[in-house]
Amino acid sequence: MSHYLGIDWSDKKHDLCLLNQEGRILSQFTITHDMKGFQVLAATLKTLNDVQINLERSDGLLVDWLSSQGWPVYVTPPIVLAHRRPRRSKDDRGDAYLLAHLLRMQDLECRPLILHSEIVHHLKQLAQAYDGVLQEQRRLSNRLTYLLKQYYPTAVRAFSMPNKLIALTFLERYPTPEAAEATTVKELHDFLKAQHYPGNAERKSVQLYAHLHTPMPTSRMQAGLVEHVQVLIPLLRSLYHSRSGLDKRMLQVFDSHPEADWWRQFPGAGPLTAARLLAWIGDNRDRFPSAQVLQAIAGTAPITRRSGKQHSVEFRSACCHPLRKAMDDLARESLPKSGWAQAYFQEQLAAHRKPARAYRALANRWLAIIWKLWKTGEQYDEAIHLANRSRRGREPVGEQQIA
Repeated sequence: MSHYLGIDWSDKKHDLCLLNQEGRILSQFTITHDMKGFQVLAATLKTLNDVQINLERSDGLLVDWLSSQGWPVYVTPPIVLAHRRPRRSKDDRGDAYLLAHLLRMQDLECRPLILHSEIVHHLKQLAQAYDGVLQEQRRLSNRLTYLLKQYYPTAVRAFSMPNKLIALTFLERYPTPEAAEATTVKELHDFLKAQHYPGNAERKSVQLYAHLHTPMPTSRMQAGLVEHVQVLIPLLRSLYHSRSGLDKRMLQVFDSHPEADWWRQFPGAGPLTAARLLAWIGDNRDRFPSAQVLQAIAGTAPITRRSGKQHSVEFRSACCHPLRKAMDDLARESLPKSGWAQAYFQEQLAAHRKPARAYRALANRWLAIIWKLWKTGEQYDEAIHLANRSRRGREPVGEQQIA
């Protein structure tokens, strides 16, 4: 006889509900989130001949332990559980029952747990850390720019970006407009050389000297603003080094995966983009049964709604945002390297679609190609896609479009 176990997740304890094949509650109990609690669960599971387990999440110590013991694990997304739950009803024991019930009823949203290789899991954690550092770096950079504009606007435009290491060191050396105005061209030239400025230091020092001597009024809040900026500088410098270290580590882990070269083959898939695609798509072919599922999860495919005579196409907001960003990067970088991609993008623009939507449409096409080749293990061949374009009666792609 089949049994169905629903587990409501919590940080310190888990509520469980066990149903039989007829839907009768056999047991409801709670375990602690530690090895002692897991052993209590194991003692219960070992008494059952056939049991399936349903949870709300696909990661964590409990999921890892259940998988290592060989029990079949299913995952139901929390948003699905919220929709299936009776209105205004939220109870841990009730959620555990609902998870078991949905699994017993073979709800389509109860999907088998998909496990990827350890390299992919490692790479995914690094990708998440990278995205977090990037987001924090952007947030603090915006704050730095906002503060500088209030008392030191010339510093904002002194270098290409105020969060670069050379710009941060400049703010430490010359924290106020008055300090910057007191410098000479030679001092600025020496500063640029000491910071290994990549361009022409002599020309840049002259330009910088003239720029820093642009007349500006003095802010009455300057003293406090200067101290605020000095607090941000070490934080931004630390984030810069963390991001650089993550870049290198992600590539090291990515290179250790047997499919690394396969992911690099796509036009525009630089090392970091290819690594992010592997991290978010994974290496388990069972995760995406169709290209449409992959496109929906990536957020490149719109949502189509039909009701009677009404029909609407809407932007898909609920998706894997890091994967969507990686695909957007691939679409943008593929334009100068892929003839059919450039032609398709221009067709989208000619159809009066905004650039963001055109990039998303191109990313959607790339995902269809990637999924098909990913399933079969075949290599990407630009000539095949150019030939397919010709068969569909599209305008041939010239060499100038690929350059």
